[in-house]
Amino acid sequence: MTMAMPAPRPVPHGRQRGAFAVEFGLVLGLLLLLALAIANLGLAAWNYTTIAHASREGARYGSVLGNSEGRYSREQARALIRARVQDLAVGQRVDAIDISWEDGENAPGKVVTVTTRYRFQPVTPLFGKRGIALHSSASMMISN
Repeated sequence: MTMAMPAPRPVPHGRQRGAFAVEFGLVLGLLLLLALAIANLGLAAWNYTTIAHASREGARYGSVLGNSEGRYSREQARALIRARVQDLAVGQRVDAIDISWEDGENAPGKVVTVTTRYRFQPVTPLFGKRGIALHSSASMMISN
C-alpha cells in the first residue's frame, strides 16, 4: 500500500513578490557595496600613480638642476624641487615632500631623493575616517 503525496498548495502571488523584493534588496546592497569599493580603490590607485609620477619628476628635476656652478643653496634647490612636485601632483594636496641629498650635498655625482606622502580619503566611508597612507620615493644622480 503506497501513500500518495498530497499535491502542493499553490502559493499566493503576493508572497512571491515579497520574496523577490527581499532578495533584490540583498543583492542590490551587495552590488552597490562592491561598486563603491572598486571606485574607491580605483581612485586610490590613481592618486598613488600621480604622487609616484610627481616624485620621479621631482628627482629628475633635482638631478638636472644640479649645482656645478654653486648657483643654488640646498634650501633654494629644495624650494624649487618642492614647487615642481606640488605642481605635478595635479588635484592633490600633498601632505609632505621630503628632499635629501647623498652626504647632504647637492653636487654633481651625488644622489637626490624625493619622497612624497599623501593620505587618501575615500569618497565613501567604507575604509573609515583614517584614510589610506600613500607614499612614493624616487632617487636620481645629479648630472651637472
